Amino acid sequence: MNAAGLTYLKWYYETNVWKDLHYRGVRTLKLPLDMWNYQEILFEHDIHWVVETGTRHGGSALFFADLLAAGNREGFVASIDVTHEALNPLAVAHPRIRFLLGDSASESIKQRVLGLISGHRRGGLLVILDSDHAASHVLRELTAWVPVLRRGDYLIVEDTIVNGHPVRPEFGPGPMEAIDAFIARNPGRLQADDARESKFGCTFAARGYFAIP
Repeated sequence: MNAAGLTYLKWYYETNVWKDLHYRGVRTLKLPLDMWNYQEILFEHDIHWVVETGTRHGGSALFFADLLAAGNREGFVASIDVTHEALNPLAVAHPRIRFLLGDSASESIKQRVLGLISGHRRGGLLVILDSDHAASHVLRELTAWVPVLRRGDYLIVEDTIVNGHPVRPEFGPGPMEAIDAFIARNPGRLQADDARESKFGCTFAARGYFAIP
């Protein structure tokens, strides 16, 4: 990100505007520029399936489900979290979302998701990691989900901006550090999509957009 992008990002994050963002009335803790990127990725990469870790209110799951329906895709959104206490009923009612409770990096949850899409996987898969942002957890997620991805699929790691990149310097090792560790252990497995990341000059997923080669 250039200086202007960093300035806007810090303003947007530190003033908590992102905590008051809604999609169809459902709270959605995102950066709108990223959401526009996501819908472009969905159509450019022929995405039919979305795996989202971190459900919270369900706004982003609803957003992805609407896009799949609008694009006449065959698949659905699998949204994973350890609690559904904040889940909005509008998201719950969407026929294109499957909500799963559990550890998004666990083998059992991964197998449940794969079981849901097994035999139907003709289109691309988008995996977006946005749950527990501790480096140790994100590294477990990457280790679990990247091997599932095929050529043409797509991966996004959100909130790489914490731990001083450039916000929340007190956070400690987070998604950015997990990405660095994973790539060091698995060279060539992920292809950074720098053009997509930088398209709008500002993102919550800095160095977190990856095509699957």
